[in-house]
Amino acid sequence: MIYGISLVLGILGVVLLYPAARKLLFMRDVRRNSGSTPGTVSSTKSATGWLWAAAFGNQDRPLVHYVTPRGTEMVLEINSSNFLPQRNYEPGQMIEVLYDKESPGRAFAAREWPAALRDFLLGTGVLLFAIFLWVAGRIYNLPF
Repeated sequence: MIYGISLVLGILGVVLLYPAARKLLFMRDVRRNSGSTPGTVSSTKSATGWLWAAAFGNQDRPLVHYVTPRGTEMVLEINSSNFLPQRNYEPGQMIEVLYDKESPGRAFAAREWPAALRDFLLGTGVLLFAIFLWVAGRIYNLPF
């Protein structure tokens, strides 16, 4: 029993950890050579369904318009990939956008960093707990 729980928690930990780690690595790479500019949220809904199923596929994927110092207008789509409560973005809201100076299309909202870090730490904690349960089962010779 403990091994099954450990396996399920291990899979959950990897499912949380992998996307968060990818997002944090991307954000770290952008922050190395980043500029900051204000952005305006223009839309918060994105219909991802098809025909009558469109109502089931609506998601909050805010579109943020920002302008680089060179005058290039860019659009950033914020796609959160977690099951925890979403950050609220309202149309017309001003947010800080961090972008790569060499490639301004590589950008993220500054408010997304703490959420990605939280997901990374949560995934790491769940994975470590799963490993702890597995090792405890082996130490006490619990049956599979």
